[in-house]
Amino acid sequence: MAYHQTGVGARQLVPAALSRPDPPCARARLDLNLLRQGVTLRRDALAGLEAELAVACETAAGLRAGCRPGTPTDRGAWDRADWRRYLDAAAALEASYGPRMRRLWDDVARLERLIALMAAG
Repeated sequence: MAYHQTGVGARQLVPAALSRPDPPCARARLDLNLLRQGVTLRRDALAGLEAELAVACETAAGLRAGCRPGTPTDRGAWDRADWRRYLDAAAALEASYGPRMRRLWDDVARLERLIALMAAG
């Protein structure tokens, strides 16, 4: 706390933060390029998680037999039973992947709203 005088002999207690000028970082504008880079990094991480989830689902459903790691399977050749096993595996793996993916999507949405607000103002 700091004392601030208003008038003759009067002393008033004022919080120290109010008696100092704003620090330079409080006046600095956010860098749009850094925000856009944050969006790109999070989208890349999200794409990686989505690919990892797809491979995990295919593996759990027994649909990756004979596939090299990292190569996509031919989903056009899947029948109804293949898709059911894949979706069951996806439901089982949601607890492992879902929270991280939702957090990344939320981060992307927040950053994009901030970018839009800065561009408008």
